[in-house]
Amino acid sequence: MSPPLPVPSKAAIHALRGIALGTSCAIGVILEDRRRRINTLATAVSNKKKLKSARQYHGTFDIFATQFEDQPVLVGTDVHWHSTPDTVKDQWEQPSSVPPSSKTDQNPPREPQEPEAASGSESASKPSSSHPVAQTQPSSPPTAQRPVPTPASSWRPPKSLRSNITVPQSSSAISFQPAATPPELSAKKLAEFVEEINNILASNDDGRLDQATAKFLEVTRTYYASRPFDDEWLEVSSRLSRDNQAYGKWEDATTILTAAVKAGQLDESRFYAHNPLGIIQFLLRPKDADISCSKEAAAAASTLFMAPFKEKPQIWVAELEDVAKQLITELLLLEERPIVHSIFWRLLGLLKDPAPFTGWVIRTLSEHQDHKHVVKYFLLNFSKMDPDVTSYNTTIDCVVHSVEELQGLKVNLVLRAFARMDSPRNKFLRTRWIMRLLQAHWHRNENFAESQALFEEVMSLGLLSKVKHPEGIYRTMVEIAINANEVATANLIYEKIIQNYPDMITDVPLKGFLTLAKAKAGDWGGVIEDFEEMCQYRQGQQKAYDDAFIMVLKVFTEDHPVADVREFVTRFQEDLGVRMHHYIVTLVANKYGDCHDMEGFVSWLEHCSKAGFALNSGFCNTSLHNCRTKWGVSFPELQELYSKMKELKPDFDDDVTRRIMSQAALAAGTRFRSSPKGIGVRSRVVPVDNRAYTGESANTRDVYEAMNHELSNGKTAAVVATYKRAMSFGMPFCRHCLRLAVTAALQGSRNARDGPGTAMMLIHNAHQQGHDVSPAVATYIKFQVEHFRAGRREVYMHMRNLITQFEALQVVIKPDVLTHIAIVCIKLGQHGRAIALCQLAKQRRGSDNLCFSRQSVRALLMAYSQKWDLAGMKKLMSDLLASEYAADKTVLSYMTSTRRNVQKYRRDPKVIALQEVLEDGINAVRQCRLKTRMEGKTISEETLRIFGNAVADMQDGSGSVEALLQDENDPDDESCEDSPGPRSPPHTHPFRTAAVGA
Repeated sequence: MSPPLPVPSKAAIHALRGIALGTSCAIGVILEDRRRRINTLATAVSNKKKLKSARQYHGTFDIFATQFEDQPVLVGTDVHWHSTPDTVKDQWEQPSSVPPSSKTDQNPPREPQEPEAASGSESASKPSSSHPVAQTQPSSPPTAQRPVPTPASSWRPPKSLRSNITVPQSSSAISFQPAATPPELSAKKLAEFVEEINNILASNDDGRLDQATAKFLEVTRTYYASRPFDDEWLEVSSRLSRDNQAYGKWEDATTILTAAVKAGQLDESRFYAHNPLGIIQFLLRPKDADISCSKEAAAAASTLFMAPFKEKPQIWVAELEDVAKQLITELLLLEERPIVHSIFWRLLGLLKDPAPFTGWVIRTLSEHQDHKHVVKYFLLNFSKMDPDVTSYNTTIDCVVHSVEELQGLKVNLVLRAFARMDSPRNKFLRTRWIMRLLQAHWHRNENFAESQALFEEVMSLGLLSKVKHPEGIYRTMVEIAINANEVATANLIYEKIIQNYPDMITDVPLKGFLTLAKAKAGDWGGVIEDFEEMCQYRQGQQKAYDDAFIMVLKVFTEDHPVADVREFVTRFQEDLGVRMHHYIVTLVANKYGDCHDMEGFVSWLEHCSKAGFALNSGFCNTSLHNCRTKWGVSFPELQELYSKMKELKPDFDDDVTRRIMSQAALAAGTRFRSSPKGIGVRSRVVPVDNRAYTGESANTRDVYEAMNHELSNGKTAAVVATYKRAMSFGMPFCRHCLRLAVTAALQGSRNARDGPGTAMMLIHNAHQQGHDVSPAVATYIKFQVEHFRAGRREVYMHMRNLITQFEALQVVIKPDVLTHIAIVCIKLGQHGRAIALCQLAKQRRGSDNLCFSRQSVRALLMAYSQKWDLAGMKKLMSDLLASEYAADKTVLSYMTSTRRNVQKYRRDPKVIALQEVLEDGINAVRQCRLKTRMEGKTISEETLRIFGNAVADMQDGSGSVEALLQDENDPDDESCEDSPGPRSPPHTHPFRTAAVGA
C-alpha cells in the first residue's frame, strides 16, 4: 500500500496564495506604468510634429511669445502646468538691461520668464493632473494684445525654443529652459530695423547720429551677441562707422567696428568698408605728448588689425603698411612682443615688395634687443629678397650685431645666407661683416679648430671673392690664432698674407698681433723693436698703433710693479709716440687699489679730471668692479666712491655700472639693506631683463644677473630652472652660471639626496660637453664638507671619496678646495694630512712658495702651531716674507690669532721657541706694511708729478687733451668701411709673463 501524500498546512496555502496574488498584481502595475510612459512619449512626439507642420506657429518672437501662457514641466511620467506670473517682464523688450542669456540657470531648474500675456489669459483653466497624457494636446493660442507685424505664414519658432521639450532618459525632472543663445532674427524684422535706422539718419534731428548708433548697438546686443552680422546689418554698421568718423565721434566708431569684429568672421571688403585704419590710428594716438598710448588702446588696435576673415587676406590698402609700423612700434614699447610677430606675418603676405618692410621690422626688433627674431627673419625672409642698397646695408648691420649679441649663435647659417644673396651695389659684401662673425664664433666657443673650420667654410662658399678686402679676413684669423696661442699657425697665415698682399707689411694691426705673441713669450726686447718698426707706419693708423700698445700693456702689467709699469708707459709715450689713453688711467688706479689706498685712488681721479681727462663709463666700471671683487671694499665705501665719480662725471654710469652696484647691493645682505644706512641700497638694485627668464636672451651677463637676483631672494628652484632654460635655448656655456645653479641646487634642497643629485647632474652634463666645471666642483665639495655630520673617521672618508670621485672623471680639484679641506682636516686632528694637502695645492698652483694664498697661510699656521712643528713654522715665515702677502692685513690678523692660541699652551721649550718665531714673523710683516705704505705714497707723488708735466707738454705742443683723446671714427663710405683699418683691442684673457727682458 502506497504511503499517504503529505498535506500542506493551512498557513502554507495562505502564503502561496499571497505570493501568487502579489505577483500578478505587480506584473499588472509594471505593465500599466510602462504603457503610460510609452503613451506620454508618443504624445510628446506627436505634439512636436504638429507644431512643426502648423504654419500659424511659424513667425516672429513676439507672436511665438503669446502662444504659451504656461510652461509644462515633465516630472516622472506626469506633465504638470505652472502658470507664469503677470509681473514678469518681457525679456526681449529690454535686451540692454536683462539679456536673454542671463536667464539661464540649470541648478536648480526654475521657470523662465515669459512675455506679458493678454489679460484674458489669467482665467485660462489648468488641466487636471489625473489625465496627463490627454492634457498634452495643445489648445488654440490665445489672442495677443499687441499687433502682429508679420503674417502667420511667415513665422517659425526659433531652434533654441523648438528643442526645449526632449525625450527624457530617466525619471529626473526636465523643465523648459530659456534660450542660452540670442534669438534668431527674421528677414522681415531685420528689414524693419534697417529701415528704422535709415529713417533716423534721414531725419533732420540734431542727435540723429547718436540715436541711430544707440539703436544699432541695442539690436546688436540682442540678436548678434554670439553670431556674425548679416550682410544688411554689416552695411548699416559700415555706414554708421564712416559717419561717426566724419563727425569726429571716434569712440562710437570704435565701438561699432569692435562689435562687428567680435561677432564673427568678416568678409575682407566688408571690414575695410568701415574705414578701420582711421580707427586704429585714433586708438594709437597718444593722450599726452610725452606718453605713448595705453596698453588697453594698443590691445584694442591689435584686435581690430588682426580681425579674422573668412578667407586669406588679399586686399591691399595704401595706408596699411604705415599703420602696421605704427602699431608694431607701440607694441614693442609696451613689451607686447607675440602680437608683433602675428602682425608681421599677416602683412608679409599682402606686400608685393616685402623687402623694405621686412628690413624695417628687423631693424626695429634689433633696437628692442629681440635678437633671436632678427636672425630668424633674416634667414627665413630677408635673405631670399631683393632689397635696395640702404635697406641691405643697414639691415645686415643689425643682423651681424644680433649674432654678436647671441654669442655667435647660427653664425654658419648667416654666412651661408650671405653666399646666396647678391649685394644690390657692386655685388660686394662688407669685409667687416665677415670679420665680426668670425670673431663672434671665436668668442662663443674659444675653440681654434672650430674657428679654423668655419674659416675654411667661408673660403669654400666663395665669400672671399665677394668682399673688397679679403686680407682683412686673413688678419682676423691671425688675431684668433694669437689669442688661442697658436703662434705657428698665425705665422703661416701671416706669410700667406704678405705673399698675396705685399702692401700688408705696413699694416699696423697685423704687426701688432704678432708683437702680442712676443709679449706673451716674454720677449720684451723684440716688442720694442717691433714698435720701433711700426712707429714708421703709424701715420694714418695712430689709433691702431695705440691699440697695439694696449694689448702689450695688458700682458706687461700682470707681473710687474707699478714703478716698472710707469717707466714702461713713459718710455713708449716719450720715445715711440704712444698717445695718452684711458687705459693708463685705469692701470694707475688699479695699482692704488692693490695697495688699498682709497685716498690716493680718489686723489688720482681728481687729478685726471683737473688735467682734462674726462672719465668714461669703461674706466669707472672697471674701478668699481675691482673695488668690489678684488679689493674687498665694503658697500658703504663703494657708494661713497660712486658718489665721487658722479660728482666728477655726472653721466658716466650705464647698464654695466648699475649691474655692478646691483650685485654689490645684493651681496650686502638683507640685514644691511633694512638698516638706516642701507635704505638707499634698493635704488641701486636694477630690474632684471625678463627675457633672461624666458630663454629669449642668450647673453650670459643677463642670465647670470637674473640667477643671482633669484638666489639672493631665496628662490633656488627658479635659479636652476633659469639656467636649464637658458642652456636649452642656445646660451653659450658660462661657468659662473653653472656655479650659481649648483649653489642653488644644494641650498634649496629639502631632501639630503635631491640637492646633491641635481647638482651632480648639472656638473656631469657640463663636463661631458668638455666645459670647465672647476668652480662648480669647488662649490659642491665645499658645501658637502661643511654640511656633512658624522664622526671624525666618517667625515675624513667622505672627503676622500669626494676627491676620488671627481679625479676619476679627470676633473682637476682647484687649490682653494684642497686648502679648504685641509682646514677641515685640522679641525679633525689630522695635521699631517692637512700639511700634505697644502703641499699638493701648492704644486697644482704651480708655485714654489707655501704662501700662495691667504687660506694656505691660515691652514699652515693652524697645522704647524698645533703640531708644535718648529721647522715647519720657520719655513712658513720665510716663504711668507718672500710672497705677495708679506704686507697683507688679513694675513697679519691670522698670525696674531695664532700667537694668542700658542700662548694658551702649556709651558714647554718647543712652545716658547714657536712663540718667538711667530713674534719675529709678526714684526717683519708689520715692517713690510710700513714700507709698502711709504712706497705707495712716494709713487703717488711721483706719478702725479710726471702726469702733470706730460699733460702740460701735450697742451703746449699738440692742443687740448680732449682733442688728442678723441676717438678717430672712420668715414662712413664703402672704401673706408671695408678697409682693414684700426681695430679695438680684443678681449683677451690675462696672461702671466716673465720679468722684463733686455
